[in-house]
Amino acid sequence: MHPHTFTVKTPIELNLLVGVSNAASDADNVVKPFVDILQKKYGFDDKYIYRLVVEKVIVKKGAEFIEFFIKNYEPHHYVLANSEN
Repeated sequence: MHPHTFTVKTPIELNLLVGVSNAASDADNVVKPFVDILQKKYGFDDKYIYRLVVEKVIVKKGAEFIEFFIKNYEPHHYVLANSEN
């Protein structure tokens, strides 16, 4: 087993902080390729990602980055303002 491999069999939350140098860059453009890389490196299935939080920050050219944090998923129940329920 790869030393960085871990077993994920329960829902997780993935938090991404994306540093981009162009304010016009879409934060979500990096999500799927980055998740695919995480899956390959750490050997887990993205079907266990139940919450995905992405935040974009602007940085100087050449200082772009992606930071990530994985934690156990804790359900939140949201009520939409226009919901009739």
